[in-house]
Amino acid sequence: MELPERVKRGLDGLASRDLASRVEAVEELATCSSDITARVASAFATSEEGRFLIFERLGRFGSLMIEPMERVHQEAEDQDLKLMSASALTYLGSKVGVPTLMGAIAAGNPNLCMAAISLSSAGVSEAANPIEEALLECDLADTRTVECLVSSLRRLKHAMSESVYLRLREVEPKWLRDSLIN
Repeated sequence: MELPERVKRGLDGLASRDLASRVEAVEELATCSSDITARVASAFATSEEGRFLIFERLGRFGSLMIEPMERVHQEAEDQDLKLMSASALTYLGSKVGVPTLMGAIAAGNPNLCMAAISLSSAGVSEAANPIEEALLECDLADTRTVECLVSSLRRLKHAMSESVYLRLREVEPKWLRDSLIN
C-alpha cells in the first residue's frame, strides 16, 4: 500500500470507537512518520538547490529527523552535504555531527562561520578555543567572519583571552572595534 493510503487509513482509524483500532492507527501513523522523515532526509541529500530550504524546515519534524539525518551525515561523500547535515543534527539535538563541525573551525575555511554558529548555538563549549584560534589567524578586514566568531564566543559565554582582545584592538574603524571588544 502506498504512503498516502496508509496515512489515510491511519487517520481514519484514529476516528474509530474501537480502542484496538485506534492503537493500530497510531502504530500505522508512526510507521508513516518514519517513512516521511526518511524521504525528507533523502530529498535533503539529493537536492542541492532545495537543500537549504529543507534545512530550514527540518526542525518541524523534531527528533524524528535525527536518525535519518545521522544516516545522511554518515553516508555523505560530499563535504558540503556532510557539513550541512552536521549542522542540522546539532540543531536537532544530536552530537553526531560535532566532530565534522569542529574540523571546519579554521581560518580560511569557507564553512568556518556555519560551523562556529552551529556549535555555539548548540552550546558546544569545546568549540571556544578553536574559534579563538581562528579569530587570531583570520583576516581582520573580513568583518563578516570576525563578527561571526566574536558572536559565537559570546553565545558560548566564553571570556575572550588576552591575545584575542589584543588582536581585536587592531580592528578599524573604532566603532567596529568597540562593538567587538565591549
